[in-house]
Amino acid sequence: MNVINHSAKGATINLGQRELLLLMALVQEGRESFECNTETGKALDDFFSSANVLVEEARRQSLQETMVHQKISLAATSES
Repeated sequence: MNVINHSAKGATINLGQRELLLLMALVQEGRESFECNTETGKALDDFFSSANVLVEEARRQSLQETMVHQKISLAATSES
């Protein structure tokens, strides 16, 4: 986890996927424990869930690209 930028108005942070999942769990547990069904609580929950989906989609895309490159390399070397 890294603080990328900060000011009196807020901060920009970088979370890894595991950190993001932990933060999602903490937000969800906190909302349930404190019965926090406000719009802000729901918005935070939705925000971190959406961020996790985007990170997971990017991770899967990266894996697919790596697999395609490996398949191309294997095909090129086996025909040579």
